[in-house]
Order: sequence, then C-alpha cells, then structure tokens
Amino acid sequence: MPGDLPAADTAIILMAAGIGRRFGSNKLLAPFRGRPLWEYAWERAVEAKKELGIQVLMVSGYQPLLQAPEVIPVCNDLPLLGASHTVRLGVKEAEKLGMQYAVFMVSDQPMLKTSSLKRLIEAREPGKIVCLSKDGRAGNPVVFHRDFFPELLALTGDRGGKMVMHRHMDAVKWVEADEMSELTDIDTAASADAVQPL
Repeated sequence: MPGDLPAADTAIILMAAGIGRRFGSNKLLAPFRGRPLWEYAWERAVEAKKELGIQVLMVSGYQPLLQAPEVIPVCNDLPLLGASHTVRLGVKEAEKLGMQYAVFMVSDQPMLKTSSLKRLIEAREPGKIVCLSKDGRAGNPVVFHRDFFPELLALTGDRGGKMVMHRHMDAVKWVEADEMSELTDIDTAASADAVQPL
C-alpha cells in the first residue's frame, strides 16, 4: 500500500485481560526468562507500529500494561466476562479511531517474530480474515476487516474472534509463520519451561 504509513488503517488489539487459570497465577505479570511475559507481545506490536504506522490498543485491567509506552490503553476491569468482553472493548475503540482492520494478538505468545506479524498485517484486504499459521495449524494473531466488526461485537461469554473466523472460512487467508514455535502460547507453568524466547 502506498504512503509513509502503509498500515495506518489498522489497529493491533493486544488482548491482555485474561486471568490465566491454567497457569496458576497472574501469568502476564509473571517473570518469563527474566522479563514479564506480556512484554514480548507488546515489544513485537510496538516494532510493527514503528515500521507500518499501525495503532496499538492495550486491552487490560493491569495498570503496568495500561501504562506501557506507545499504546492506547483500554481498561478491562471485568475480565470474568470472558474473551468476548475483551474483543468488544478492542473493536469499539478501533471503530472510534476509524480503523478498517483489527489485529487480535494474544499476550502470552512470546516466540512470535516481528517479521511474521508484519507479513500478516501486510496481507490484509477488504472482506477478508487473515490468520497466522504454520504447516496447516491455525494460530494467532488474526486480522479482521471491518466487515466482521458487527459479528465480533455480538460475541458473548468466553468466545473469541476464532468463532467468527470459523463461520467464514471461505474468507480466510493464511500467512505462514517462519517457525512453528511462534504459535506457542504459555497457558501453563510447564509450557513456560518448554520454550525459549527470541
């Protein structure tokens, strides 16, 4: 796309409101290889912002995350309402900003590379959903065109954007990650011990 800011129509929604039941503690604030786990996703998002001109929305109830540099804070003080509440908060803010695309990015995926994230964003197009994958395995992040915002806003409970994606598989584009490990999320303390960060 032309211009100095090729993705100025796009917002990354950093989903960082979950309470990590399977992890056994507040996993996003927990140290992971010497740094809080959430910082890896935030760093990748900010790198993409600087190169592509996107906005970064941090949807969280945790003050250290809401106060992170280079993000627009979106407070989620009701995480028990589930993933759908985080999705709705992010989409509403993206709509206020006039965004055409929303990139849903989890905050417990420390192996994701900036190169894969950029390639995903650059593949966006009207009427499409773009999903990062590797060797046939679907993962995160996922990019939704604004055509899908109404369905995202109608989600309830612990249902996230993948439910909308599964309704529209004919609209899905796949972008290959560089490595399978990029799709690994840290859901348990055991999985935290099993991966090595970038």
